[in-house]
Amino acid sequence: MDMLFHSYKCYTAVLNNPNITNDLRQKLKVTDFDFLDILDSQNLSTKERHEKREKEKQEKQSNDIKSLGEQIKKMAGKNNGKQ
Repeated sequence: MDMLFHSYKCYTAVLNNPNITNDLRQKLKVTDFDFLDILDSQNLSTKERHEKREKEKQEKQSNDIKSLGEQIKKMAGKNNGKQ
Protein backbone atom coordinates (compact mmCIF):
# COMPACT_ATOMS: atom_id res chain seq x y z
CA MET A 1 0.00 0.00 0.00
CA ASP A 2 2.87 2.36 0.76
CA MET A 3 4.33 1.89 -2.72
CA LEU A 4 0.94 2.59 -4.28
CA PHE A 5 0.62 5.78 -2.23
CA HIS A 6 4.20 6.82 -3.01
CA SER A 7 3.80 6.21 -6.75
CA TYR A 8 0.58 8.19 -7.04
CA LYS A 9 1.96 11.01 -4.89
CA CYS A 10 5.06 11.36 -7.10
CA TYR A 11 2.97 11.01 -10.27
CA THR A 12 0.62 13.79 -9.16
CA ALA A 13 3.48 16.05 -8.10
CA VAL A 14 5.16 15.71 -11.49
CA LEU A 15 1.90 16.24 -13.41
CA ASN A 16 1.20 19.44 -11.46
CA ASN A 17 4.69 20.81 -12.11
CA PRO A 18 4.40 23.77 -14.53
CA ASN A 19 7.87 23.12 -15.97
CA ILE A 20 6.91 19.74 -17.46
CA THR A 21 6.13 19.64 -21.18
CA ASN A 22 2.85 18.27 -22.50
CA ASP A 23 4.73 15.52 -24.33
CA LEU A 24 6.23 14.27 -21.07
CA ARG A 25 2.86 14.47 -19.32
CA GLN A 26 1.35 12.18 -21.94
CA LYS A 27 4.18 9.62 -21.68
CA LEU A 28 4.28 9.59 -17.88
CA LYS A 29 2.82 6.57 -16.02
CA VAL A 30 2.34 5.74 -12.37
CA THR A 31 4.55 2.68 -12.81
CA ASP A 32 7.46 5.00 -13.65
CA PHE A 33 7.64 5.81 -9.92
CA ASP A 34 7.33 2.19 -8.76
CA PHE A 35 10.96 1.46 -7.92
CA LEU A 36 10.10 -1.88 -6.25
CA ASP A 37 8.15 -3.25 -9.25
CA ILE A 38 5.11 -3.93 -7.10
CA LEU A 39 2.51 -2.33 -9.34
CA ASP A 40 3.21 -4.44 -12.42
CA SER A 41 0.44 -6.63 -13.81
CA GLN A 42 2.52 -9.81 -14.00
CA ASN A 43 1.87 -11.00 -10.41
CA LEU A 44 5.39 -12.38 -9.99
CA SER A 45 7.04 -13.17 -6.69
CA THR A 46 10.06 -11.17 -5.56
CA LYS A 47 12.41 -14.00 -6.49
CA GLU A 48 10.84 -14.30 -9.96
CA ARG A 49 11.13 -10.54 -10.50
CA HIS A 50 14.80 -10.66 -9.49
CA GLU A 51 15.48 -13.57 -11.85
CA LYS A 52 13.67 -11.78 -14.67
CA ARG A 53 15.71 -8.59 -14.12
CA GLU A 54 18.97 -10.55 -14.05
CA LYS A 55 18.04 -12.38 -17.27
CA GLU A 56 17.14 -9.11 -19.01
CA LYS A 57 20.39 -7.55 -17.78
CA GLN A 58 22.45 -10.43 -19.18
CA GLU A 59 20.57 -10.36 -22.51
CA LYS A 60 21.13 -6.62 -22.82
CA GLN A 61 24.82 -7.02 -22.06
CA SER A 62 25.25 -9.78 -24.65
CA ASN A 63 23.32 -7.73 -27.23
CA ASP A 64 25.52 -4.71 -26.49
CA ILE A 65 28.66 -6.80 -26.96
CA LYS A 66 27.34 -8.24 -30.24
CA SER A 67 26.42 -4.82 -31.59
CA LEU A 68 29.83 -3.44 -30.60
CA GLY A 69 31.50 -6.33 -32.43
CA GLU A 70 29.39 -5.65 -35.52
CA GLN A 71 30.35 -1.98 -35.45
CA ILE A 72 34.04 -2.86 -35.19
CA LYS A 73 33.73 -5.29 -38.11
CA LYS A 74 31.94 -2.66 -40.16
CA MET A 75 34.59 -0.05 -39.42
CA ALA A 76 37.42 -2.47 -40.17
CA GLY A 77 35.82 -3.57 -43.44
CA LYS A 78 35.53 -0.04 -44.81
CA ASN A 79 39.22 0.68 -45.09
CA ASN A 80 40.49 -2.92 -45.53
CA GLY A 81 43.11 -2.41 -42.83
CA LYS A 82 44.71 0.55 -44.62
CA GLN A 83 45.06 3.94 -43.01
